[in-house]
Amino acid sequence: MDWTRNTISPLRSYRQLLDPPTDRWPVFPAFDTRTLAGLVQDELADRGERLDAIAERREEYARDILLALEEGFQPPSITTDGARSILQRLSEAAEIDIDHPKHDYLAPHGGRRGMGEVLVRAFGYTVAARYLDNSEEMVRERYSHIEAGELGDVATETLTEVDGHPL
Repeated sequence: MDWTRNTISPLRSYRQLLDPPTDRWPVFPAFDTRTLAGLVQDELADRGERLDAIAERREEYARDILLALEEGFQPPSITTDGARSILQRLSEAAEIDIDHPKHDYLAPHGGRRGMGEVLVRAFGYTVAARYLDNSEEMVRERYSHIEAGELGDVATETLTEVDGHPL
């Protein structure tokens, strides 16, 4: 499927570029300056580093995300509000005209839903649930149309093999 390849390939490139220290990193981490500063400060303080040493460590890196990557500090996933804010800025900058009663920018819901579908189809429900930060049960429920379609394909294929001709 072209849409799957066109989605997964950039995500693989993004993952390779980011090179997260563990598989538990969120697909879309929060890049908010305050969030990352708090994460780095808290994690280093938990390790027993003094405030002046923490400040020195932070000055060694252009961004706190780079220090977090180096030290293996896992940032939280981007929030829905954070994603909305980014999409609003991008929609304005690209001069995208959205005709929707609730918002005048590209909304994150469709993107998350599409991403979930790609993850389920490519990697299965368990992996998709982990990346979407949901339970596997919830992911199975929300993307049940995928399994239903696959089961229908299996049934059709089986009947074709048994009868020798398609339905």
